[in-house]
Amino acid sequence: MRQTAICSHVGPNVAMLLKLRPSGLGSGIDKDRPDYTVVTGEWEVGRIYETRGGPDSLRWFWSMNANGPMTRSGRVPTLEEAKAQFQKSWDAWKAWAKLEEVE
Repeated sequence: MRQTAICSHVGPNVAMLLKLRPSGLGSGIDKDRPDYTVVTGEWEVGRIYETRGGPDSLRWFWSMNANGPMTRSGRVPTLEEAKAQFQKSWDAWKAWAKLEEVE
């Protein structure tokens, strides 16, 4: 996922790199199933995890913890596609919230 930062009208220009961190939410038969919290800094902004059962085309679920007019969740075949869809929605949220990327 790309590195992003908030613009100065919200606060200081601080890099907001999206990272995956193991969620630790799995238990029982799902304890070994990949399950990630998406974080930027100390903020938990979403979740991506592999589902049990169902068609391979819907194997990975992603969701974003934000309000706005963008897609906030979906199911896709791969972890890479889940990360790409999350990034697309993250970018749409930043545009809707009038946040700018800085390099």
